Amino acid sequence: MSFLQFNFCIFLFILILAYYVLPKKFQWICLLIGSYIFYVSAGIKTVGYIIFTTLAVWGGAAIISKVSENMKIELTEKKETLTPESKKQIKALAKKKQRIIFWCVLLSNFGILAFLKYFDFLSKNITGLFNIVTHHGAVPMNLNLLLPLGISFYTFQSMGYLIDVYNGKYKAEKNLFKFALFISFFPQIVQGPINRFDKLSEQLYKTRRFDWQKFKYGLQLILWGLFKKMVIADRAITLVNETFKNYDNYGGAITVVGVLFYSLQQYADFSGGIDVAMGISELLGINMAVNFRRPYFSTSLSEFWRRWHITLGAWMRDYIFYPLALSKKMSKVSKLANKHIGRKAGRIIPVAFSNLVVFLVVGIWHGAYWHYIAWGLYNGIVIAFSTIAEPFYEWLKRVTKVNTECFSYHLFRILRTFFIVNLGWYFDRASNLNSSLYMLHNTVANFKITQLLDGTIYKLGLKEQDFRILFWATVILFSVSVLQERGVKIREFLSKQNLVFRWAVFYALIFAVISFDASSGNLLGGFMYAQF
Repeated sequence: MSFLQFNFCIFLFILILAYYVLPKKFQWICLLIGSYIFYVSAGIKTVGYIIFTTLAVWGGAAIISKVSENMKIELTEKKETLTPESKKQIKALAKKKQRIIFWCVLLSNFGILAFLKYFDFLSKNITGLFNIVTHHGAVPMNLNLLLPLGISFYTFQSMGYLIDVYNGKYKAEKNLFKFALFISFFPQIVQGPINRFDKLSEQLYKTRRFDWQKFKYGLQLILWGLFKKMVIADRAITLVNETFKNYDNYGGAITVVGVLFYSLQQYADFSGGIDVAMGISELLGINMAVNFRRPYFSTSLSEFWRRWHITLGAWMRDYIFYPLALSKKMSKVSKLANKHIGRKAGRIIPVAFSNLVVFLVVGIWHGAYWHYIAWGLYNGIVIAFSTIAEPFYEWLKRVTKVNTECFSYHLFRILRTFFIVNLGWYFDRASNLNSSLYMLHNTVANFKITQLLDGTIYKLGLKEQDFRILFWATVILFSVSVLQERGVKIREFLSKQNLVFRWAVFYALIFAVISFDASSGNLLGGFMYAQF
């Protein structure tokens, strides 16, 4: 059941009605039942995976919290008789028990994710390497396993919770069913955001009355998300699919057009899907974590990743980057660099290396293909290089006396970042690594600018009318983004306008979604990030 299907609208209507009509103490139970109905609708065969994750993480976190509580009780009861050495032994024993539970739960859940998502990839590549070394003709074992809905998202969300409990950030949730709701909450399960327990749980379990203002804001956000998805993304994808599928039929100029359209299509699809998810959540009075903040206005690649898929970036920062950059081994590397290269190198090298590892993981998270790994490494290398080269950039700006406060310099940085991001999209969108490298080479060595003028662009699946619709829809998207970047809260701004103006805007959007929907009635199977 996709957010874009009519049966989901019926499901959502019934759920919202029950949510606000039932006694308030049952509201969270209503959400739990609704979330599992939604999940089962995607396929009952894979429900066991999310149930296992829920039980394993809830139980593991509960044991970790209990061990900590028992340790504190023992230290309190025996504080007058315990020696400092005895206290250390009690703490060490408790930590050892917690560590065993923690790693068992962590490895079992990431192990399931890795097995389902990466088994065929590893089998193919290990078999290929074996054949090269031994000159055998072994055939790789492909299981073609069915990937459960949202497994990458709910696994990372649940592991974030487990790590936080292990680190003592908060106590474990005692109620299994309340924790099950945190993991399975249906607006987040398809494509995120990856929420944090301390931010979302208090909203999920809180009793609430119907709030018309929040409900109206939710409807508006859903409408805006549908506009981005159905008018822009589902139209642009036709050209994108053609240029990336038949890339060897076109010169570099058409390839560049395809990459630029992919840049638009992916943003409109993913951020539009997040808008729909957050709008649905707001209908229930619940605010989820922000996942996009106008990434194409970024002035550096690192800033881009703080604005794009924000919750995944924050997860990587808190649970991989900081633990790695601040680890004892990295501290030794820093000291060696301080001694042999210089203090700046000692500070920069751990950060650069940790960024490289983070983006390698991001690439692997997106899929079990070499082009995703190359895409992750590309981003990691660029950010690592920019970190290492930062002192040189600062020196260059001082020497050339560039005015870094003016609009033109700011615009230059935005355009430079946009260029760097789009180079990465070659790897991200291509069907394999060889295709992405061919397309990059073609862009430089076989540009064929004449294909932009000889009508080839109208043979890519879009009619002239589609280009006009895309142009004006993108102008609207860009204009709204500029206003938001300047601090304008669009929904609050509209709520202060006259009734006629407000409804004119809403009806115009509704008309655009209905009249210019490019999904041909089948809605293209949902949102692109649902595949992860």
